Amino acid sequence: MTEDSQAPLAVIAIRQVEKSTGASRNAFEQSIALKALGYRVAILAERGRRELAEAAGAELVRLKRWPFKGPFRRFWFNRRVQAWCRRHRPAMLVSHGDVETPDVVYMHNCVHLASQRIHGRDLPPGHEVAAIHDHVLKGGKFRRLAVNSRMMANDFRDRYGIDESRIEISYPGYDPEIFNLERATAGRPVRRRELGIDDDTRLIGLITSGNFTKRNVAGFVEMAAGLDQRLPGRCRFLVVGKDDFSPYQRQAEQAGIAERFIWRTTVSDVETLYGALDIFVLPAHIEEFGRVSLEAMACGTPVLLSSTTGAAELLEADHADLILESRDTKAWVDRLERMLEEPGLDSLGTKLSHLVIDYSYRQQTEKLKRSFEILR
Repeated sequence: MTEDSQAPLAVIAIRQVEKSTGASRNAFEQSIALKALGYRVAILAERGRRELAEAAGAELVRLKRWPFKGPFRRFWFNRRVQAWCRRHRPAMLVSHGDVETPDVVYMHNCVHLASQRIHGRDLPPGHEVAAIHDHVLKGGKFRRLAVNSRMMANDFRDRYGIDESRIEISYPGYDPEIFNLERATAGRPVRRRELGIDDDTRLIGLITSGNFTKRNVAGFVEMAAGLDQRLPGRCRFLVVGKDDFSPYQRQAEQAGIAERFIWRTTVSDVETLYGALDIFVLPAHIEEFGRVSLEAMACGTPVLLSSTTGAAELLEADHADLILESRDTKAWVDRLERMLEEPGLDSLGTKLSHLVIDYSYRQQTEKLKRSFEILR
């Protein structure tokens, strides 16, 4: 690295950085915060897009990737990062879970808790991700562990015996230039026409990056079937994400509601999809935060979230009635029916858009800067 060679070096270690993932966006946000504090920033990754790193003020350093699946490739990445750091002696090393560090570890997943919540069983011995997470977290070399939600903080505190004083809850942010009430409202008519939704039809949607098992798309189809029985022909249902639609399409066919569903892969202008919805739902069995929930609220879209979605923590004080247990299908159907039948749905969306203002990128970047300053 040649730019401003006298400035202290900060390293962000993450196996891949692509704009489409929440973890990648977190890494870029961290880069911007570290840059603002006067650091040179290098992102060490096996895969990534150089132009995205540079836009965040960082240099992308690609490390050689172990070509075979299994726990060893995660430990290999840790070794490569440690070797690079021995040569370049960074002032700070930010880990995203696969690397040991004396500074701060940012965790995005509770893989043990996820297996228990989704499948009702523990992970098998030697699980690839669990092995490296156990190594890093049990090792306890870090000064701070940053997590996406209180749910994660509690799990890591209890599972690994990490003192609460070393754990920081760092909620992800959203871009208010893209996700806002005005932009979503302006795009609503065009997007609804494209989806074939008329003015008298209510559109309920589950929008996610993927992993339909984790996000409980099967439960969403069950809810849709129950709601269609109560409000025949009055609702359509949208699922957006990158995963195999076919099992859930078959489920909808067997329930006799296939024609009520719309299936789409992810889109770049997702704010217009939030705007097209009447209600956004995320009945995830576990979602460590769920940035899509934050974005939907910023767009003024009423939300209904599972209690095992980290973003639901933002609703606990004033909107606890919007939080439900992921597997209680009847409760979801009851609540959706009431929301659709009661007046004030639009005003609820407006209230939620105001609620999340404090979680924009700018505010979260300022919090990141203060967090990194303490670690200097």
